[in-house]
This record gives sequence, C-alpha cells and structure tokens, in this order.
Amino acid sequence: MHLIEQSFSSSLPTKIVFGVNCVNNSLVEKIKELKFSKVFVSTDPGLVKSGTIDKVIKLLNDNKIDTTVFSEVEANPYAETIMKGSESYKQESCEMIIAIGGGSPMDFAKAVAVVVSNPGHILDYRRGEKTIENETPLIIAIPTTVGTGSEVTHVSVVTDSEKGRKFVIASPLIMPEYAFIDPLMTTTLPRHVVAETGADALVHAIEAYTSVRANPITDGLAIQVVKMISQYLPESYAHPGNLEARSQIHLASTMAGMAFGLAGVGLVHSCSHPMSARYRVAHGLANAVLLPYVMDYNLISNYKKYADLARVFDSSLVLKSDKYAAESFPKILRDLTESIGIPRDFRVLNIEFSDEMINQLAEDALNDVGTIPNNPRKVEKQDIVQIYKKVLQSELK
Repeated sequence: MHLIEQSFSSSLPTKIVFGVNCVNNSLVEKIKELKFSKVFVSTDPGLVKSGTIDKVIKLLNDNKIDTTVFSEVEANPYAETIMKGSESYKQESCEMIIAIGGGSPMDFAKAVAVVVSNPGHILDYRRGEKTIENETPLIIAIPTTVGTGSEVTHVSVVTDSEKGRKFVIASPLIMPEYAFIDPLMTTTLPRHVVAETGADALVHAIEAYTSVRANPITDGLAIQVVKMISQYLPESYAHPGNLEARSQIHLASTMAGMAFGLAGVGLVHSCSHPMSARYRVAHGLANAVLLPYVMDYNLISNYKKYADLARVFDSSLVLKSDKYAAESFPKILRDLTESIGIPRDFRVLNIEFSDEMINQLAEDALNDVGTIPNNPRKVEKQDIVQIYKKVLQSELK
C-alpha cells in the first residue's frame, strides 16, 4: 500500500464501554448523566425468553428510568415491524433508544430512530433515495451476540418483505452514541449461535482487510481481529463457560465492526443478503457458508493480503510464497468452519434450487450497491451464478 498515492478520512465516533458486568456497573450512570428518564428498548423474543431483558429492565426501573419494551423484532427486521415500533416510540413519548441483542435489534433501533425523527416510511431512506436530515434519538447498543458489529456502524439493514430484498439505510446520524461490550451478555448464547456470529465477525474482518477501501487503520483493526478469532473462536465454541475466550470474541466482533464500518464489506455479504431476504437464512450462517467459496474467487485480486490472513492461522506458511499461502486460505477457512459445526453448503435447507432461482439470487446480489463496489475483484453476474451453484446445487444434476 503506497500512502503517497492514497487519501482517506477516518472516524470512530461510538464511545465503547468494555468489561465484564459493565452493563450492571455503568449503564444507569450513563443514562442519568445524559439526563434521560424514558427509554425505548428494542429486543427480540429469544432474549425475553432467556430472562436477559428482565434483568436489564429491572436495573433501569429500580433506578427510576421508565422503559417501553418492543420485543417483536424478528431476524432480518421487516420494514413493517420498524414502522410499528416507531409508532410505539412516539405514543410512549420516549426520549432515547437502547438496543439489546444481535444485529437485528440494533438494525431495528437505528431504523426506528430514522422514522421517529424524519417524515415518511423507512424504505424512503434506503441507500440512493432520501437523505436522513433530522437529528435522531440517541442510541445505546448492548450486543448479546459475538458477530454483527452493528453497535459501531452507521448502517441499518431492513428487509422489504414484499420484494424479498434487503435494503441498507446509512447515515452518520444513526451511529450508536455508546456501545456496552459486556461478555456476560453473551453467556446464554446457544453454541450454534456462537459459531455463526463468531464466523460473521471473521467475515467482517477479512472483507474489510481485502476491501478496495482498506487503509492502514482498517488493516490494523482487521488483522488483529483475525488473530483473536483464530485463537479464541474454537475455544469459545468448545467451552461455553470459558469467559476469557468469550470476552476476546466479543471485543473482536466490535473491532471488526469498526474495520468494516470504515472499509466496507464485499462479495460474501452481497451473496448472503439475498439468502437471508428470500430464504430466511440467518445472516451469520449465510456468511460463514459462503466465505470459502468467495475466497476461492477473490484470491487472484491480491495474493499478498490473502497470504497475510492465511499466515495468521498457519505460521509455517511464512516459508511459502504469497501465492501458495493465499491458495491455502480457503481450505483453512473450511477446516475452521467445519470444526465449529458450520455446514459446507446450503443442502441443509432441503430446497431444490432451479437455475431460475439462482439467477434471481445473483441479480439481487449484483444489485447490492453497498457491498459489490468494495469487493477486491470486479464481479460479473455470471461469476455470482457460479458461486451460488457451488453452494446450492451441489447434489443436483
């Protein structure tokens, strides 16, 4: 990377509070410092069932902070759910938002913040349409998974159920003001969620490191994330009670969010978004399955960078050429994802994907304007079709 040929701007405005039990120790103090007393909480049914939300709500209510809880957030939140949540926010005269959960409650919270402060429908503000102009409510994000990084990004992903498409809402105005990174918030995660969301964080780091928008700041964040995940994700998956491993992965996820918030993500996300929007595949799982296949495709764009990543996992590759090390990387990734229970392809969906269905997925992926331009290799529709065929038609004629 020749700095004399490069210019970029960089900002990481979200204030991060990290530490075991930091939610219990610092959240109330921060809300009172901000002088808020009526809080809108966005979350999902699973966290309500686990009791996680009750603990946070009790903490707030015991300290005279009123709460309105919206717990109907589904995976890949629908535009109509966002509109319903915004009505609840306004009816209850809320003053700020706390998002508790994975990427979906955080995406939902950001989108609600847009609707309650700007006229019209949330899809009016999808990338390329209306600009978000009015100041939005302050957001505090409390992630309970180890993958999305949404707590430190200016992006919300919204699903249009009628079109079967995901759309991006992007603005600095929807950046969370604070992110509380508390490893204790992840201890109730099922093992498969640890695997999928941890792999999602790895995808974020890899795509940020190899993005055409990468710079020395994002490179430093991304490569450190890969080091942390390569060491601690298998441990966190194998031993759910290993709080050190879980802490490392939780922080790595946030750092990956910082990296891709600045450098963007690429073709893995382009291909995973349609799988989530059309077939309800969990975002982290879709990314994890697609990762090795997209790496196979992207390698020729930058052998040196993919070699850097491969050598994090296998130090013996320092003795090999960049091309050899890079070409080892997809297998390294397949071995990692297999070790944490990620399937090798989408046969688990039990759907026979026709050429017509794959063609539609490829069209959607190519039109994912927030990701395709960042990919290190220029992408044509037929290239995406071939990637999808490998993961969708592996047992078809």
